[in-house]
Formats: sequence, structure tokens, C-alpha cells
Amino acid sequence: MTNRSSKINTLIYSTVDTAGTLRRRLPGVKSAIALLFLWLLYSPVPAAVPELWVVDPAGLASSEQALLASLQGILNRSNAVMWLRGRGESTRVLEELRTEGWRLHSDLDLWRALERFRPELQGFIACSISNASLNVATSLAGSRQAVVADRSLRPRLHALGLPELLDVSTLDERAAWAQYRSEFRSGIAIHQPIAKPLHLRDFAVAHRAFTFFDVPASDCTRWVHELGPRTRVFGWGQDEHRFITEVSAGGGVVIPADWALNLSALPHLRTPLPPRPHRPTPAPLRPAERAVAFVVTDGDNLQWLLNGFVDAPGFWASPQRGHFPVTWELAPALAELAPRVCAHLFRTATTNDDFVAGPSGAGYWFPSQSPARTETAVASGRALPLAQLSAISVLNSGGGLDAADELVGQPQVAGVLYKDYSPYHKWRGAVRWSGGKPIVSYRQILWEQRQPDGTLRPDWLPAGVADAIRNRPTGQARSGASLAVVNVHAWSFRDSGGPMGAIARTIDLLPAGTRIVSVTELFEMLQSAPADSSAPQK
Repeated sequence: MTNRSSKINTLIYSTVDTAGTLRRRLPGVKSAIALLFLWLLYSPVPAAVPELWVVDPAGLASSEQALLASLQGILNRSNAVMWLRGRGESTRVLEELRTEGWRLHSDLDLWRALERFRPELQGFIACSISNASLNVATSLAGSRQAVVADRSLRPRLHALGLPELLDVSTLDERAAWAQYRSEFRSGIAIHQPIAKPLHLRDFAVAHRAFTFFDVPASDCTRWVHELGPRTRVFGWGQDEHRFITEVSAGGGVVIPADWALNLSALPHLRTPLPPRPHRPTPAPLRPAERAVAFVVTDGDNLQWLLNGFVDAPGFWASPQRGHFPVTWELAPALAELAPRVCAHLFRTATTNDDFVAGPSGAGYWFPSQSPARTETAVASGRALPLAQLSAISVLNSGGGLDAADELVGQPQVAGVLYKDYSPYHKWRGAVRWSGGKPIVSYRQILWEQRQPDGTLRPDWLPAGVADAIRNRPTGQARSGASLAVVNVHAWSFRDSGGPMGAIARTIDLLPAGTRIVSVTELFEMLQSAPADSSAPQK
């Protein structure tokens, strides 16, 4: 404070001295002009009030939605200029900005927005929203500084003075790749169906990202590979296993984001991340004790975190949250791409809310299917600190626990939770030590899984999981024999309190001497545990 005051005083005295000298040397009008110049030079400039133009996409036809998304992408390339009204976090972030003093303009619809921001555009790219040319136009809009326009909108756009730069209505993604590859940014791609003309396309345009959907496996893998190592593919596929396999084989990772809104604006709305709460270092496992950690799936799903997660009563808004330890999968990319959403989670977290990076680190990929396992492991380790994470949940296909060795070998990684694609708990709680760090497989699943006769699998329900844990030995931590990591399926138990309700019912059925811990605590217990050779058996 003292240094700042001193600088201000020095500036004032200097200005007065300079003004006096000028007054003596420049009589009359010249002196007045000089004094005005000095006043303008040294007067404090009022801080500009940040502004955001808010447009409601409700009621727009599909052709207009694509047009609006591309306009938003052009405007938000280097700053947050346009915001689309939505649900969940889209509403909460908007109110947060209003509280902070942002000037929110809500008087624009799509066509008035085009008139206002016409100087920002070079023209439009004509396409058909009913075929793959929509993805082609989306791929090219960013580099051409153009909006995406179904051919039916040509007359209105011409009336606004926008020229047609290109007609791609007969092209598909393969043709676009062959003709325009140099215009696409490396390291990123979008996988989005034409049935979604509004969501995620702003992000694609803002980043000049090649956009495609459901192409032959060889094309997907080749394009991801040619876009460069550790390419991030935003979106989702029709078949999860096929899609993740194709991207992994190209050396890339997937960021589920197909229903994301405002992803071009969110990265520019920076805010400090508060430190997330942590529980104290746990006491060692006692001879008559078992430890159980519950992990809720699908936190790698960026669009879910941006939409309904925070307000869902079976998830973050559950009245049971905070009453017992729960570990939530979280996309490390959230801290980079939506820092205000990540900050809200950490700000409202309790000491019983723990976080682990969702599968499988930097994004969703199968380590056993990737030719770039080491490079992607390095990228995953580097992604953790920004999101204040230290553990990774791996989802793999076609391999074993050793496929996580490169991940656990990163200095930022304290441990890895391992699940197989089918079933998640294939390795039944096995623990592998690699470089002095644990790779722990899931032991049980909480999941409403239908059997061929239509009934639910009893061993995957709360009572079945509690029974399985009751039959585990006690007091053995180092080998993992007395530890159980339970994978809680995010989309089960919708009619009975969601995953939080299922966890609460399971805890009520667990035997005495069961300690509920977070994943962070479980890894700490493993690291500090003595050898199990003399531990009592049950």
C-alpha cells in the first residue's frame, strides 16, 4: 500500500511541475492545450464494465440453431462475447456474472445479433443441415470467419449484406479432409451428429476443429493420428466401445461433450480455483476393520458437469451429500475449459467430497489400445494439478492392471483405480504395485443391471454388495484384501435417490467395523500399511 501511495504522489508532483513549466513557456491557448493533454494523459481511465450478449435459442429452427452456434463461435474466439441461455450451469454462471457487475444484454435475437455483429463476419458457408455437409461447414467456418448457413437461409443472409463464400452442400467429411486439411487446427476434433445443430458447434468453430461423425473406423483412427499426438476429440459416438477404441488407436482421447452449450465462452471466464477440502490423514486399518470407498462414475462427461449434475437430487444436490465420504469422478479438463464450474464444485464441496480424474486421465481412452500410451500418460499427469487431482480412474479394454503402469509412473499421480470395460470389477480388488505406487482394481459394483429374465442382478444391488464386503477378511490393507472400491453407476437407481441414495442404503447394511473412506484416504492407507503376513484373518 505504501509503495502504491508513493508512486501516486510522485506522479501528481511530476504533473504539477510539468504543468507549471508549460504555463510559463506556452502562453494563452497553447498553454491550455498542453494542460488538457496532461490531464488526459494522467487522468485515471475508468475500468470498462465487462459485457456479454445473451441470446435465447428456444424456438429456433434447426437451420437457425446451426447459424447461431457458428456466430457464437466466431465472436468467442478470443473473449467471451456471446452466451446462449440454457439449463443447469449455464443459468448459474450467468447469474454469477450478473452479481459480479457484468452488463448482460438480453435484447438480441438471432437476426438482430447478425446485424449487430455483421462487421465480424466475412460471409457465410452454404450447406444442408440434413446431411454431412453441416459438419463440413462447421469445420471450415472458423478459418473462413464465416457463419454456417443451410441453403434455405441464403436470401436473408444476402439481405444482410453477407456474401456466400463457399457451397459445401454436396461434400461429406472425407471430401472435406482431402480438400481442406490445412485449415483444421491440430490436436483437436469434434465428433457430433448432424441431429445436434446447436450444441458444441460454437466450440468447433472457435477452435477451427475438424468436425465429423460415425465414419468408418479406419477414417476415424487415421484422422485422429494425423491431427497429432494426444488429440482431444470432443463429443460422443453411437457405440461407446467402438468409438473409444477408434480414437485410442489413433493416439487420442475423448472428452464427452455432445450436449455442451457455451463451451466457446466458458474458458474465457477465468476465476481462481479455491482449494478443495481434504480429510485428515487416516489412521491405519485396525485388525478387525475393513475399508470401503464409493466412486461415482461418469464425471469425465463434461456436458453432464455443465448441465444437470450440480442440481440433480441424486448427485451434487443430494441431501445426503456430506454425510459420508464419496469420491466423484471429475474431468481434469473442467478446470481448463469451464473454470467457474470447477470453482463452484470446490467451493461447495464438503470434507466428505473427494475427487479422482475420470477415465482415463486427460480424457477417455483405452491404454491397451493406444500406440501413444506413454505420451498420453504424460499429458494426463500434467493435467491433474490444475484441477487439484492426484489420482486417476482408468477404464481399459483388452488388457490388465499393468496397462496403468505409465500413468502411475507420472510424478503427479498418487495412484490409479482400475476397471475393465466389461465388467468393471473383472479383477475383483486386485492390487498391483508399480514404482512404489498402487494400482487398485474395483472390487464391487452398485448398478441396476438387468438379467435375461428381466430381474435385477442381486449381487450388484446394495444388499448384495454389503454381503460381499461382509465376507472379506479384516485388517489386511497392503494387499488390498480388506479394502473394497465400489463403482457406483451414475445412471442407475434413478427412482430411488440416484447413486447417493444407493450408497446410503449400502452403508446402512454394512457390517460393524467397516470404515467408509475416500479414494485419497484409501491410497494413503495403502502406502502406510505394513506387510500383511502377520495380519489376522477372518
